[in-house]
Amino acid sequence: MKKILLSIFILVLFLNAKAQVTTLAGDYKIIDIGGNGYGDYTHSLILLHQMYNGTTPINHNYAIGTITAMRGTSSAFNRINVVNINTSSAYMSTSGTINSYDDNVSWSLKTCLYNGSMYLAVDVPYLDAYHNWGFKFSGATSSTGENMKCVSYLVNGLPVNQSVLSNIQNFNPTMIETHVAAGVYVTGVLGIGTSDTHGYQFAVNGNIHSKQVNVDLTNWPDYVFQKDYALKPLSEVKAYIDQNQHLPDVPTATEVEKNGLNLGEMNKVLVQKVEELTLYLIKEDRQLADQQKINQVVKQQSDLLKSQQKQIDELRESLNNKNNKKNK
Repeated sequence: MKKILLSIFILVLFLNAKAQVTTLAGDYKIIDIGGNGYGDYTHSLILLHQMYNGTTPINHNYAIGTITAMRGTSSAFNRINVVNINTSSAYMSTSGTINSYDDNVSWSLKTCLYNGSMYLAVDVPYLDAYHNWGFKFSGATSSTGENMKCVSYLVNGLPVNQSVLSNIQNFNPTMIETHVAAGVYVTGVLGIGTSDTHGYQFAVNGNIHSKQVNVDLTNWPDYVFQKDYALKPLSEVKAYIDQNQHLPDVPTATEVEKNGLNLGEMNKVLVQKVEELTLYLIKEDRQLADQQKINQVVKQQSDLLKSQQKQIDELRESLNNKNNKKNK
């Protein structure tokens, strides 16, 4: 019984704990938010500020600044997660976006209900080992309710604080980030719409529109037109198609669905096939021209034979007429 009462007392202290706030000027503050209150294997939210709940207009609430989460000692591995926050809610609308610097796991914007009020929050990047140095905010912030408060919602796989925290949902960013600069250079990998670039420098989970794309390539297939190029007979190509249901050197549908399509290499293959087709057409045209010459010779010979036959027929008719006169 004593242990239960002690646990309840500690929980009440945690839920009512106030972050240490150092006000520098106006709403600009440094806030020691504290830790998650549980330790390892804990999922937590940090309540940024109250937000419009969809029915009742709200006074100006906002958070513009940085939250830092750290871990590390001589016997605990290093972790650092930093998020830059730009959020606000007033009257009947809410705006927000974040950008973060993380090891493997990223921050995300959330909405939730806390003690019946709607809040904008960030989900703390989760690893089994918690941030033992807690969370600290520096920047300008104001809230008509809780402000920079850490509330955990899952510990060791089990829900906690369900009596005060509920309806955790993703918040889709509403703000646009613009860089007015002479250039933007990224030395690492870049993912748009995805955090998994599959080992590539640049990955996009979505459609791309562009006026021009240049791809650096080598071994362009002009070798097809070299004298020693071994052009497969069409009968051999047909036999390959009948057996494999695709052209030689062209990836199969299964391979493309699994690995995607290398546009540079595919264009090389397509040009190779176009050049091979051109050679087939040139060969066919040559054969057709040769056949036309043969046909012309045959026609000339046929016309000559017809002419000779006509002369023979005329001569025979003339002889027959002379013989007929003599017999009379």
